[in-house]
Amino acid sequence: MLRVSIRHDARMGRAIAGKYGMDAWYIPVFSGVGAGFFTVLAITQSPPAQWIDIAFVVVLALQALIYLNTVLRGRFSIWQKIISDLPTAPARVLDVGCGTGLVIITALTKFRDAQGVGLDQSRSRSQAGSDPLLTMDNAQLNGVRSRLQLVTEPMLEMSLPGNSFDAVFCNVAIQKIASREARGEVVAQLFRVTKPGGQIRIVDTQFAKQHAEDLAALGAEDTAISALGIRGWYGNPLYASRLISATKPRR
Repeated sequence: MLRVSIRHDARMGRAIAGKYGMDAWYIPVFSGVGAGFFTVLAITQSPPAQWIDIAFVVVLALQALIYLNTVLRGRFSIWQKIISDLPTAPARVLDVGCGTGLVIITALTKFRDAQGVGLDQSRSRSQAGSDPLLTMDNAQLNGVRSRLQLVTEPMLEMSLPGNSFDAVFCNVAIQKIASREARGEVVAQLFRVTKPGGQIRIVDTQFAKQHAEDLAALGAEDTAISALGIRGWYGNPLYASRLISATKPRR
């Protein structure tokens, strides 16, 4: 899958530096092409058809701008708040589907004594979004490389030991799995590796209710779904990010 890398630094108002790619990159591409098409139509037509064309241009341009705000700023601030709001400082954290490391690096930057594991099923240098060298370069830029371990294996075949992480994160990764049953199995894996009393945080744009139901069925406590606002929209409300939060019981 094509990923576009964008470099982030302190001047862009974020707590972490590095290159973190663009999920759903086709949204601004299609929006731009569509806006260009309707612009041409607007030039060649007369009212009232021209007004309709202009309305489409405005909507598509707004969609592209909202997407860019989410990718360049929103997703960073979302995860900074999620991680800052954890009830206790974790000693070990896991990011499932870590990609270029946005979430795990944010966590390790916040919690300076924590050790982190980033799991991703694809670690080919031909896929920029999952290049382990890029992930570790990002970690190096933020001074957390020595505390980050990368693991290459599918989410469904996670071999990490059970009850081993104080906080487990997953950012728009489970939704890429087509099968409802397989998505449930991944959620079960997240629950399995979380320590009793540990925290699970999932951000998803499509299957938030399913993940919450699966966690509740596994016995998770304090399971909740939270809207994340326009800063989590990948272009429009149909692709709005939602947070699923849960706690693994201590029993």
